[in-house]
Amino acid sequence: MNLSIQTLPVEIFHRIFDSLDVQTILFSIRSVCRLFRAMVNTYDRYIFDFKSISKSNFHLCCHLINPQNVISLKLYNDEYTPNQIGLFISLIRLRQFTRLHSITFFGIEEFQLNIILKRIHLNLLTSFSLHIQEYDNRRKKTTLNFLSSILAQSKLRKVELKIRNDRISNISWSVNSRIEYLIIDSNINFHSIMTILSCSPQLHTLILKQNLPILIGNMKQTCSFSQLTSLTIENLDTTIDQLESFLLLMPSLIYLKIIGQRCIFDGKRCEQFIQVNLPNLNNFEFFIEISKPINQTQEDLQLIIESFRSSFWIEYKKWFVICQFNSNESYRIQIYSIPICKSILRYELDSKYIYLSNSTILLNYDLLTTKNINELFLPWKSLTYGNMKEEESTRINTMFPNVTKLNVDICRRTHLTSLEFLTSIIDISKLVEVKLESFYFNKDNQNLLFEIISILEQAYTLLSLIIHSRYSTYELYPFLNGICSIIPRQIKRLQIPINQLDQVGTILERCQNLSVIQCEITRLKFSQEVIDWFNQNTIDSIVRRHARCDIIWIGKKINHNMNNHKRIKLDDNQFDS
Repeated sequence: MNLSIQTLPVEIFHRIFDSLDVQTILFSIRSVCRLFRAMVNTYDRYIFDFKSISKSNFHLCCHLINPQNVISLKLYNDEYTPNQIGLFISLIRLRQFTRLHSITFFGIEEFQLNIILKRIHLNLLTSFSLHIQEYDNRRKKTTLNFLSSILAQSKLRKVELKIRNDRISNISWSVNSRIEYLIIDSNINFHSIMTILSCSPQLHTLILKQNLPILIGNMKQTCSFSQLTSLTIENLDTTIDQLESFLLLMPSLIYLKIIGQRCIFDGKRCEQFIQVNLPNLNNFEFFIEISKPINQTQEDLQLIIESFRSSFWIEYKKWFVICQFNSNESYRIQIYSIPICKSILRYELDSKYIYLSNSTILLNYDLLTTKNINELFLPWKSLTYGNMKEEESTRINTMFPNVTKLNVDICRRTHLTSLEFLTSIIDISKLVEVKLESFYFNKDNQNLLFEIISILEQAYTLLSLIIHSRYSTYELYPFLNGICSIIPRQIKRLQIPINQLDQVGTILERCQNLSVIQCEITRLKFSQEVIDWFNQNTIDSIVRRHARCDIIWIGKKINHNMNNHKRIKLDDNQFDS
């Protein structure tokens, strides 16, 4: 029997669409044939995720899809898509969003939030994520009413809030909130967190990304919250006594993750506390950095790691720990569980790391230890190559195999003859974002800068490149034409100093997929010349000037044989630096 694609139920294709992003569905599948076009038009589970989208594709998505067919909406005002949310409001009939299950607003302005929430339907929400970038106290009461209404929705299960404490602390939380998963990415006082826990009997996961002293400064234990089984604290800066007082509120924890400083960890004390107060704890991850008044020795490390060598840690829980310092900063000790639970790490190339572990098998910075790290800060100092440790320059496996974001800080006097060792540290082919920074660039380090940029052609998934001088952009001017001629072609976002209009043309001609360019410009007169250039060469580009930088969301490139085109749109806050 011969099967034709036309005989297959449309539901099969719609299930396939569930695994594809909206741009693939609209721009790759929809145009294949009339049958596929019809299937795309009847699909009603679109996930609108507009992160890093080009401006022309953003317009097309807003035009082609019926809002009633959208179940998830993610909007961003960020360095990739400046004023995206304001443009979205102007293009879409918000009241037609009647089936939204998930909403994410990143970098939204408070007045924009009020406009959207007033018009869309919220009764089906299961997930809500909010980051307010600009506040307006005239709209505070309205915002609080909307947030209180959203958090009371019966279907809501996951919430992430990155808003000021004066907003969180004044939300009216529903007495029987159905929220199960909560992320708070801002400072919050102890009273507010107690209110949230008291009103959320089904909350099982709590992630706190703020400084705890604000949270537990004058805490008195009055009750416990046994519904909570998972707790993450990502910016701990308090004493062990205060931490233990807070953990006493959550006796049913199964998972605990702590990242921070100042909290002096002792294996024996942790063991006793966990056995008595957290009997169900199965997974304990931590990364603690402690600064000592004097430089430490290997004997000091031995005293610390010895407390983690009991049968409780090694045999019963199988929680393995490393204690270390680097030779350049031996007063600063790091104590962490394996694998490293942080996603961001600073690694000193020219330092010798002294470390001890309660495991006789695991090695520092092996694949198991570093698998969670996706962002790496790499100081590149003057003697980096000569000081490279032999095991780093000859290792077979990549030290940080899953890094996608790389931040390189180049010393003003850095001489380097080879970049081959870099492949022993990271997998260049996986890089998505790269930042190359220096106090200032000059003839002493320009060769290294050019070499790094050139090797990024191997980073096939690279989307973003930043080249920045913290002190003065003038030092880069003599090299800019050369840099612009070797910018990786695949990038979609670029931040770079500009001092000639020809450089803009060179960059756009070379990087055909570029959707956002951030031009570091010191002179307002030249800034206007850049705006005029985009006005003459693109349609509907959006520009925003912020902190001596023109941030341009690039519109459609025009054919100069066409006489009629729209002028560039300026953000209301164009000159907000």
